[in-house]
Amino acid sequence: MTGGGHATGRITPRVIIDPALPEKIQHLIREAPPRDLHIDLSARGRWWMPRRAKRLHDVRRQYVLSSELTKDARRLVGRADWAAHEVLASEMHDRGLIDRQRNEVSVPAQVWEIADALREYSRLVQTGPEASEDAQVAALLDTRRRALQRSVDGIERRVIALEEYASKVAEADRQYLKLRETRQAADRLAADSDAVLDLLARTARDDLAVAEIEGMAGEAAAAAAAALEAAHEAAVIALPLPHKTA
Repeated sequence: MTGGGHATGRITPRVIIDPALPEKIQHLIREAPPRDLHIDLSARGRWWMPRRAKRLHDVRRQYVLSSELTKDARRLVGRADWAAHEVLASEMHDRGLIDRQRNEVSVPAQVWEIADALREYSRLVQTGPEASEDAQVAALLDTRRRALQRSVDGIERRVIALEEYASKVAEADRQYLKLRETRQAADRLAADSDAVLDLLARTARDDLAVAEIEGMAGEAAAAAAAALEAAHEAAVIALPLPHKTA
């Protein structure tokens, strides 16, 4: 689908590739230095062209360079590429919870068709005259500009539709993650339920132990009081009687 750039950001990729090309050719395009990708199509048939350049030349219509696009076209391609990445990198797609096979075919194809249309739009914008002093020519140019604007508006609607799809997939991802976290928490609680019951049983034993300890404490206090009384009595017996004076 793309080559270079930052897939996770809304930055226009360096090159957008027709996903119908064999992967080997897509890899060749992605790895080629920029100077090799800027091929003059009028060079067709030059037998002296190096093999790699010829292979790139033969598929020149099947990749779009960001440098070929106008500024507004580059922004639209960047948005489309970002939306496609969000869909194809989602949990819903990865786990097959949405139509994975259709996404893998349709989503890159959408980005390619958007980029290809924007290349033609950019060519027409860049090659057309900007103004004319002749009233009739000026009117024709104005009609041309309006037609180009309608065309790019139509392409933008397609980009927006792709972004809305990506947004729905992202929301489904969030809901799926929330459900998974809830289930994991429930599983942890279920796993801990036996331990909780054991803890409750220990609490009951603790209540019994408290009663036992309190009884023992009472017995110890009674024994201490008895011992104190006995010691007092022993001390009284041991004391000599006082002498009576005449």
